[in-house]
Order: sequence, then C-alpha cells, then structure tokens
Amino acid sequence: MISDTHFGHNKIIEFEAANRPFATVAEHDDELVRRWNAAVKKGDTVWHLGDVLFGRETFKILGLLNGVKKLVMGNHDRYPIRLYLEHFNQIVGAAEIHGCILTHIPVYPSQFGRYKANIHGHLHSTKIEDARYINVSADCIGLTPVPLDDLLHNV
Repeated sequence: MISDTHFGHNKIIEFEAANRPFATVAEHDDELVRRWNAAVKKGDTVWHLGDVLFGRETFKILGLLNGVKKLVMGNHDRYPIRLYLEHFNQIVGAAEIHGCILTHIPVYPSQFGRYKANIHGHLHSTKIEDARYINVSADCIGLTPVPLDDLLHNV
C-alpha cells in the first residue's frame, strides 16, 4: 500500500524536502523505483492510493515497478484512463478491503459506520490524530510500499 509517489513531479522534492531529500526529480524517481522493487515481488498486489505521477512521459516508470498494481484515483490523476490501464489492473474511486475503506482523500469521520479504518493518502507528511486514519502517503512510510498486514496491526 502506498500513495502520493508523485513520479515526475519537479516540485515534490521542494514541498516535502524533509522526506524526499533529492537533488533532482530523476534521482527521486530512481530511488522510489529502487525502494518499491526491494519491497515488492513480481506477484505481490500493491494498492496505490492516488497521485501517481506527473507528465505523460512518466508513465514509463510504472512499467519498472514490481507487482500487480491497483489504483484508487487521486486528485492529480487526471490523464486519460487508458494510460493508467496499461499499468493498473483495477482502477476505482474507493475500495473496501479487510473492513477498511481505501481512498485518496481521507473520509469524513461520520463515514466510518461499517469501516474499522480509512487507509488514505493525500496529506503527505501530515497525520490525523485518530487511530482509524492510516496515512500511506509515501512521505509517511519511508517512500516504500507497506504490506496491508503491517498497517492493520493496531486496528
């Protein structure tokens, strides 16, 4: 599980300098690919919770990433869906898995009714002080996808 990789986004190393200490976006992207592939095997399923990349030319990076990739669309995922479908085998606005709702933007607290947690991104290094919210923005998880079981150990 990961979100907000922001591959190809020149400004992300400026906006999140403390968590993404790279001189260039190329260095950033190369390191994120390295960390992803060190953590994810070919057959693993990875949910990406949005804000994947910036720039059409950056889609080629997705072909370098291990795993079966599924996408919850984020607010910056604005390219034609066919481009994402070349790399993700499922694309949704939200999903439910193991009693949790997966979204890009955190859900409103009153929406928890049937969910034990909201696994989300969007906030980058900001965390909500409520244990039901699990932020998997790359900035909060060491720029590396995290297994679902690791995320749910306190839920």
